[in-house]
Amino acid sequence: MKMDYSLRRRLILWISLPLLLASVITLLIGYFYSWQEIDEIYNAQMVHSAKVLMQLTKEELIEEGAPHFEMDDERIQHEYEAKLGFRIWNNGQLVSFSSSAKDFKDMTAPLGFSSQRINGQKWQVFVLENAQHKMRIEISERYDARYELIIQLMGALIVPGIFFIPAILFIVGVGVRKTLKPMIKISADVDQRNSGDLSPIRSQSLPKEIAPLVVAMNNLFTRLNESFKREREFTDHAAHELRTPLAAMKTQTQVLMKKSAHIKDKSYIEGLENLQDSIDRTTHLVEQLLSLARLQSGDIQKETFNLSVCLDDCLQEYQIIAKNKDITLTKSIASDVWIFANDMAVTILIKNILDNALKYTNQNGSVEVILTSKGRMEINDTGQGLSDRDKKRVFERFVRADKTGQTGSGLGLSIVKWVVDQHDISISLEDNRPHGLKVILEWQLV
Repeated sequence: MKMDYSLRRRLILWISLPLLLASVITLLIGYFYSWQEIDEIYNAQMVHSAKVLMQLTKEELIEEGAPHFEMDDERIQHEYEAKLGFRIWNNGQLVSFSSSAKDFKDMTAPLGFSSQRINGQKWQVFVLENAQHKMRIEISERYDARYELIIQLMGALIVPGIFFIPAILFIVGVGVRKTLKPMIKISADVDQRNSGDLSPIRSQSLPKEIAPLVVAMNNLFTRLNESFKREREFTDHAAHELRTPLAAMKTQTQVLMKKSAHIKDKSYIEGLENLQDSIDRTTHLVEQLLSLARLQSGDIQKETFNLSVCLDDCLQEYQIIAKNKDITLTKSIASDVWIFANDMAVTILIKNILDNALKYTNQNGSVEVILTSKGRMEINDTGQGLSDRDKKRVFERFVRADKTGQTGSGLGLSIVKWVVDQHDISISLEDNRPHGLKVILEWQLV
């Protein structure tokens, strides 16, 4: 059966995608919000620095009449200072500037904030003027200082996420697997059952989402079990009712054949023979139905018994049939091969396979039976064999792949398949070279 989709994968996907999407959205919102805040903080700092310089310059102007500042010593600069700068004018003359502002000679910035590109780099510039004292203060800062900070902040968010998100996804996967564990157990329970096990599934300690499904399945099993039980009872009763009249008909036919020994009408004799063959076929069908009904009447009671002895006993019964058909029946049976199974079911299985092998093997053919000490059984015949298509169908009820005209009910191998399923036996059909069929059974030893 084709699996359309995995419920576990779908749950993990529906949980993980919103989580990842929320993480990305949070990261984007954090980026824009952080950039805005950093921009505001740095701009406020530039305004504050400009006001401080303006105040200090005014005090210098009041005390000495003209401001005078020493150039800053480049030897004691912080590496970050290369991204900061200032310039001070008085009466239109540049009276002081930072070492990082030496290349700002041609820059003319308007009052307030503005963006300037100097030597290929983008600077944020703030200009503050005092008309009364004819003073002008310029505070400048490279934009990459802000970029570096936002990158560091985003890195502080992304790097832990690289480790945390897989861990969260793993935890989600484990949680989903544990959540679906009851369904997996139910699936395994049903999958391990044989075809005749319709007992209810245990419904204790199940999630309320799964409980209705289990209850519905148990109700279905109950209805199927009752239906199969009625079918078996009908088959059993019908077969029993047919046995007596069939036996009487066969007896009467045999009596008629004895009394008609002196009759020379060949059509009369052929009619009686055909009637007897029909009665034999019907009797065989009834016996097969009874065997199937007995096997399916209840739980299979298993016990440890010797498969070697069981197989040898069955072969003793079929030696006469093989001799009457001029078929060579040989055996190679390892001693003391013990299995845990139902002896009646195993006997029916072996007899059905032997019956088919002898039935479809031509006169002067051979049937070989092998049982190894490892529990491998082979029944090889030299009949016409089966096509690959027929090998897949012969285990179905009332399916017959015979083209030789032999009589049969089409139930023999379906009974074999039922016994095999009940005992977890491996069965396979192969070609027996140069012609014929090889039935291979792998038994579980004890």
